[in-house]
Amino acid sequence: MTQEHSPVQSAPADGPDVSPALEVALLTWEYPPIPTAKGRVACETAHALAAHGVNVRVFTMDRDDVVRTDHDRIEVIGCAGRITGLRRLMKTIPGLEHIAAAAAFRECVQDEHERRPFDLIEATNCGAPAAMLMDCGLPVVIRNTAPHALDAADDDSFGSRLSRFVARGLEARCANTAAAVISNTRTHARFIKDWYGFQPGNIHMVTPVSVDPQIVRTGASLPYPPLHARLRLAYIGDGAPRKGLDELLIAFDIVVHSAQAKDDPLPELHVIGLAPHDMEARMDRLSLSQIAREQILDFGRLTDDSMSHVLARCHGIIAPSRYQSTGSVYREAAAFGRPLIACAEDPTAVEFVEKYGCGRLAQECTPGSLSRTIMSTFANRADLVQMRHRGLDAAKTWNRDEFGARTLQVYRRAMNLAPISLPAFQDARARLAQPHS
Repeated sequence: MTQEHSPVQSAPADGPDVSPALEVALLTWEYPPIPTAKGRVACETAHALAAHGVNVRVFTMDRDDVVRTDHDRIEVIGCAGRITGLRRLMKTIPGLEHIAAAAAFRECVQDEHERRPFDLIEATNCGAPAAMLMDCGLPVVIRNTAPHALDAADDDSFGSRLSRFVARGLEARCANTAAAVISNTRTHARFIKDWYGFQPGNIHMVTPVSVDPQIVRTGASLPYPPLHARLRLAYIGDGAPRKGLDELLIAFDIVVHSAQAKDDPLPELHVIGLAPHDMEARMDRLSLSQIAREQILDFGRLTDDSMSHVLARCHGIIAPSRYQSTGSVYREAAAFGRPLIACAEDPTAVEFVEKYGCGRLAQECTPGSLSRTIMSTFANRADLVQMRHRGLDAAKTWNRDEFGARTLQVYRRAMNLAPISLPAFQDARARLAQPHS
């Protein structure tokens, strides 16, 4: 059985009226309330599309139930319950765990497609959740975050190397055969092009991710701590090696001892986003001094509301990543009105700080460079107020309306490539998009 779909009638930038509504499957590993960067990107994508009249069904591996959200056009479908039997065994075998997850995603998407057909699939590149959907007949758009190998176990065992090899191969296949690929910044796009070996002719668009409008509103109303108060810093993120947390902790130890030697109030470091027990084991491994440990507060994973309460006390956010894909932590620092210290080893950080002027860069992700940058930046606290206002001004431009419009422009280009059919699915329907102007 084949059905026809009415084309989009107006350009996305004008707020299109999609009739009937475009149906999009969005594949991700995590989704709020799980507070992760990948979940944040998926959430912003879903809400930005829904604001333009698109129906979005989010498929995520962090749950096994189906829930409605705070938006009528967004539904969240858990896929973890599909990891059973043989797939559960495959999840324990290096390399096969990616295939097991991809099979689970495909099964969920197929079931939903039979209930209400999709027009397009968007998936993250990381871990290749769309690996078994690339030949389904629907256009598939890949939105790039950090490749799986950057955060995978970095040991040299055969199993770890095999797992990274398989993941990179699946991701490269998805990216090179996708109808279109999206990266968050130009520097990120260049990295992805080299990482996956893109061929000439690939549709590869740069579309910056929006910031949750509630964060923007909260940040605008959040007062800045008194300049004479004890220096309080925040770190937001997980403990992946590329995030530079180990180097930051050692740098903070240096800063604490420097303050102690000058008889200044000791600074505090508020850490948000780590798994339970991670911080204690990390401090033991790094042999941090007792006085530094006493100034470190580990809050674990927090909701946005709880995070805003913590950041209300902080003068700045430290994000010394060697590589950031979406740079969401940089944008959130600006949106909360907190000056940022990032690392010049990350091209996205360099691009961000130079463009918006709401932070400073440590030249290297080393304890020495980070400690010097922290002490010099927060020594002149009058400059912090200027950086705060620049960040708040920039955050006003990262809105869902523009993000959704730009994403729909990419979708239209992807849907122009060929008539859409689903020979692998039952009740397939062919749909054509309006020609791209």
